[in-house]
Amino acid sequence: MKKCGIEIESLSAHRVLDKLAQAGVRVLSAERAQKNVVTVWINGKDEKKVFAILRGSCYNVKKVRYRGLERLKRECLKAVGLVAGAFVFLCGVLFTESRVLKIRVVGSGAYYAREVNEILCANGTGFFSAKPAEDSGLTAKILSLPRVSFCSLALEGGVLTVTVEVSDESGLHEGTPLLAPAGGTVEELVIVRGTAKVAVGDTVAAGDVLVENSAPVGESGFRPVIVIARAAVRCTVAKEYALGETEAIFQARLDFGEIENIKTTQTAEGWLVEGSVLAEASINLD
Repeated sequence: MKKCGIEIESLSAHRVLDKLAQAGVRVLSAERAQKNVVTVWINGKDEKKVFAILRGSCYNVKKVRYRGLERLKRECLKAVGLVAGAFVFLCGVLFTESRVLKIRVVGSGAYYAREVNEILCANGTGFFSAKPAEDSGLTAKILSLPRVSFCSLALEGGVLTVTVEVSDESGLHEGTPLLAPAGGTVEELVIVRGTAKVAVGDTVAAGDVLVENSAPVGESGFRPVIVIARAAVRCTVAKEYALGETEAIFQARLDFGEIENIKTTQTAEGWLVEGSVLAEASINLD
């Protein structure tokens, strides 16, 4: 049962014990702090009753104090809100520290940011996800990108920093756009650096610019860059051979490589072989 102390000040403070006893209040202990001050200890359930008895009299009730373990308990209860808040805050900080809130790609290979984010996303790493449990698989995929020689991942303060370094670029072809190797339909376009001037499915002529050696800066500006890109254009071929049909097809494959949609037509001189082939071109991307 809780106990409380009431400090009472009056010229007749010593009479308060009789007054409380007459009212049926059990006084557990009492002590005279000063000449006209008496502190009485009662059961907590009688606290309101004591205040009611002394109200309007010559007694001055200054304060209520709790004793021993009860006082400690009260102080702990006062602090429990702060402790709980601090605990929740700490748990929140620790939790967010272990989550990915932002992905940053740095290093000489920072232009691979799009490819790196795609690799991370395919692995389930994105906003508010946990740090990848196994880095080796991710780094191996990033290292497979052209010219990448080093990769590391580090999570700190919710920021996943991916450092990508590329090999020496001194041997790269500078200031050259990627041109269409032949006329036809663009079937493949891989761009690591540079600005695309066409899209897959577009029809182009031989020599057209496929990837320009520039990159956007701000809202309307451009800066020169070294193009790293590859393209494949599906084009038609046709050639007449003074050979038999089988020999003509064989020779056409020697001349043009892998031919699709082969069509042969007999002519006065032999056989006309028609079909489609992929003409490929690349700059700094094998």
